[in-house]
Amino acid sequence: MEKKRKTNINWGICFSVASAWFGTHCGSGFATGAQGVSFWTSYGAYALFLPVISVVIMALVAYVQWEFCRQNHTYDYRSYANKLFSPYDKIFAPIYEILFITIMVMGVSSVFAGAGQLISDLFGFPYEPSVIAVMILVVLLNMFGSKVLVAASSVLSVILIVVIVVVCGICMKQNSGQFITVVSEWKTEGTLGQAIFSGILYGSFQCIILGATTNLSGEIATEEETKIASVFGLLMNGAMMVVLTYMLLCYYPDINHEQLPVLAAVSQLHIPSLEIVYSIMVFLAFMTTAITCIGAILKRVEGFGEKKLPNITARRALYSSLLILICFGIAQFGLLAIVKKGYTAVGYLGIPFVILPTLFVGIKKIRKKSEESGE
Repeated sequence: MEKKRKTNINWGICFSVASAWFGTHCGSGFATGAQGVSFWTSYGAYALFLPVISVVIMALVAYVQWEFCRQNHTYDYRSYANKLFSPYDKIFAPIYEILFITIMVMGVSSVFAGAGQLISDLFGFPYEPSVIAVMILVVLLNMFGSKVLVAASSVLSVILIVVIVVVCGICMKQNSGQFITVVSEWKTEGTLGQAIFSGILYGSFQCIILGATTNLSGEIATEEETKIASVFGLLMNGAMMVVLTYMLLCYYPDINHEQLPVLAAVSQLHIPSLEIVYSIMVFLAFMTTAITCIGAILKRVEGFGEKKLPNITARRALYSSLLILICFGIAQFGLLAIVKKGYTAVGYLGIPFVILPTLFVGIKKIRKKSEESGE
């Protein structure tokens, strides 16, 4: 029976699920390098292995989450949380949802900050007016162009990743001497324990974002496929994380203070065409991220206040306006501050409320379900 199941593995589904996770993770926030310098290269040579710690945690949680959702037919993050935390779901599921929505808010805020900084760096405009311009553009796209942009998001993600790989390859070739110096002289900041914990924190806040991939479980047919999809995701995400981190180390320590680290590295190459292509792709990815995050939040909150404001369009407009104003306020702190402070704070909470419940409670319930179903 086991042999038959293995021959029936749908490798295409496994790869598509892993690719969807890869696209969710390696988006605009990742591509700027801000997350990399905040959680990995800020610790110097320790960054050689920190991405591995992060991605292993992410892959373990992804496997448990997808398999749990497959067994229990929970294909949205709230249904998953309710089932995972049952019989204490009334206490812990709302906490999980608050963390998820907070991450989405941080995502929109980082878009405002990052895209605003990008415009400011490229055209020399002041930061605040640049952020306002981005905010207005996001509002217009959310009203009139969201479907087109979201439909193109998969293609944009692929092109962005290709551009990042090219950028990393050229940067590493041109500045490999600094990488060798950092590693050979073992230049580090902070303690080993602090560095490892930073790697865990990165994995933690990314595990909250994994809640957006629960719908992918509906495509998975067997536990073997869940495992393979998780391994594919680990390899794809891990490779990209390591490549980007090693490139950033080629510019350590100066790059750790840049709001847009990858753009700073690209500008040093003096290849205008590459800088233009990278900037355009990151900007489009920023827009896609903003619309996706706003859509995810509105989907959860647009039902509130139905009695006082029956018109769904009016409610969406109201909640969209409030959300964008909140995100605009947060964006004033800058991209690195949002990543370092905001994502780190959520990462701390993600350990007890996402990672540990998933790995302990989730695995226990998966085993029990398997025994009951005879899988």
